[in-house]
Parts: sequence; C-alpha cells; structure tokens
Amino acid sequence: MRIHTASHAYSGSIFADAPRNVYWEVTIACDLACKHCRAHAQPERHPEELTTEDGKALIEDIKSLGSLLILTGGDPMKRPDLFELIDYGRSLHLPMAITPSATPTLTRDVVMRFAQAGLTALGLSLDAPTAEVHDAFRGVPGTFARSVEALEWAREAGIPVQVNTTVTTETLPYLPELYRLLCDHADAVRRWSLFLLVPVGRGVSLGIPSANDVEELFAWVYDAAKTAPFHIGTVEAPHYRRYWLQRQLQDGVPLEALVAKGRRNGLGIRDGNGVVFVSHLGDVTPAGFLPIRIGNVRETKLSDLYRGAPLMVDLRDADRLEGKCGRCDYRWACGGSRARAYGMTGNAMGSDPFCAYDPSAATRELNR
Repeated sequence: MRIHTASHAYSGSIFADAPRNVYWEVTIACDLACKHCRAHAQPERHPEELTTEDGKALIEDIKSLGSLLILTGGDPMKRPDLFELIDYGRSLHLPMAITPSATPTLTRDVVMRFAQAGLTALGLSLDAPTAEVHDAFRGVPGTFARSVEALEWAREAGIPVQVNTTVTTETLPYLPELYRLLCDHADAVRRWSLFLLVPVGRGVSLGIPSANDVEELFAWVYDAAKTAPFHIGTVEAPHYRRYWLQRQLQDGVPLEALVAKGRRNGLGIRDGNGVVFVSHLGDVTPAGFLPIRIGNVRETKLSDLYRGAPLMVDLRDADRLEGKCGRCDYRWACGGSRARAYGMTGNAMGSDPFCAYDPSAATRELNR
C-alpha cells in the first residue's frame, strides 16, 4: 500500500509562516441556544470584546499573513460595527468569509450586502433535514426554515455557501437524508463540512459516535463524494485523510497525483497548522475547539504568536505526536484531531480517540 511513501510525501509543514485560515470570533453574543456550542454563547455582547480599532489592527496583521479571515461567533450580526470591519478588510483586499446565525438578523438584504462587499463565502448551519430535529438541536424554532431560505438568498446573490453540520449520535442517522436535501440546493452549496463533535463547551453533554461509527461515516463520505455536486469535507476529523489515501491507493491512483490533489484539498492542515483562532477577547488558540491560550492580540501580534508560540511549533511537527498518532505512517497527512485529543484526554499531542486505525497492525501486515 506504500504507506511510508505516502507519509513522506506530506512531511514538513507548508504553514509554518502563515495559516490558510484565521477564525475570528468577533462576539460571543448569539440568540440561539445550540446544544453543541463551543463558545457558551449568550444573548449579550461581552463588554471587553475587541474594539473596532482592535479589530482593524488585527485585520491589517491578517492581511500581512495572506490568510483568509472567517468572521464567526456567537453571531457576527450581533456586532454593530460588523460592516465597518468588513468594509475595512475588503478595502485592503483581504479575502473574508462569514458564518452568521440563522436568526431574524439574517435577512435577504443582509445576504445581498455580504455579496456586494465581496465576501468569498457564507457559512450556514444545517444539522438535520427536518425542522423538528434541526430546531431542537439549535434550541430555537424557525432556524431550519431560515437556513434553507438563506440558501436561496445566497444563490440569488451569487455568494457560495458552506453548509456546516455537527455530527453527533443524534444527527448521524440523518446525514444521508440531509445530503439529498442539499443536492436539491446544489446551485447554492459549494461545500458541505461535517464537524465531528469535539466535547467542549455545551457539547460535553452530547452523544459521541464511536470510532467504528466514524469509520463507517468515512466510507459513506468517500462514496457520496464521487458523485456529489459539491465538495464534502470533514472538520476535526483529519483521519478521513488517512482513509481517503488508503482508498485512493487501493484504487491504483499514482502517488504523485495524490500529493497534488491532497495539497489542494488541505491534507496536512490541522489545529495550529494552517488554522488559528482569535476569541472575542483577543485570546489566541490553535483552533476554536482547542482552547489552550497562547497569547492575546492586544499584547502580541497574531503573526508572531502563530509563528513562534511553542505550542504552535509543536503542533506543526507531526513527529512530536504521541501514542498511536505518533507511530502512524499517515501522521503528516492526518495528525489526528488535536482538539479532540485535548478535550478527551487532556493531552493536545496525544492520540485522537475517534480513530479506529491501528498503525501497529498495519505495519505487521506490510512486513508479511
């Protein structure tokens, strides 16, 4: 299966100097009560969140990095200077995307304004194919209908949509039906991202799929992606890359083609390596689901923290991983979810408990 060769092809980080994506939680305020909320969002803004001027300084630094800025929350629409910040970023030609909440603040006019401002994408959440299940998960009636309506607004405005789905034991059975619903809106959906639950925030009380359940999910994603009218990806499930590489190699795809395709699709990106998160208070962590503070943008530039913080340097070196992730031949392409390892074991460099792959057994099989 040429596992060692495949791993070597992805070794070394191409994201040491700059992340591909910067996520800025512009506010913690949100009118939803989602069961999985990482941020413990609340109705009101925090009085100490980054000011407009703080935000503009951060935007300038992100522009110097050459990264994509994703405005998230909470609900970004709860911030009164949101469009001032968007306009400032776009005046610097900074690529920006946004993930608003499906509340009455998200209107057709707002979506049109996002498009006119030149945002590259709109993130919308759909966790189930029916209002009954989705609205129960989000904690507020009407969120399903508004999200579906927003898909149509985005199609009308010509702004690509990434649909985000949180995968728990509650939502997992509905994925095939949700996929069919999204296919009906394929002219708006550019990407479907399956967020494998990380038990942080309110999510600690939700059901977690087993490692075998996740492996079966990977098989379904791999097969569905062959004919899907949009890209299907996984978030906090980097071991799908291991699964994808195994299946591609089994199908006889040349390694060189896999390397080129894998780089485009983000193989090798993981928490702190290609991704960084800034909280509403300016605290910097390797990712939104990995809440280990490495500094604050009010005191140190994000660019300096990303490049030089010891934890970030460690996270970009897959040879420093521990447990079976550290022994795995796919560690450079995958690396496991550092957020889940930390959330479930307390060790950010430990093994990802959601991975069913046994690298020791694989090595024995290769040496036969």
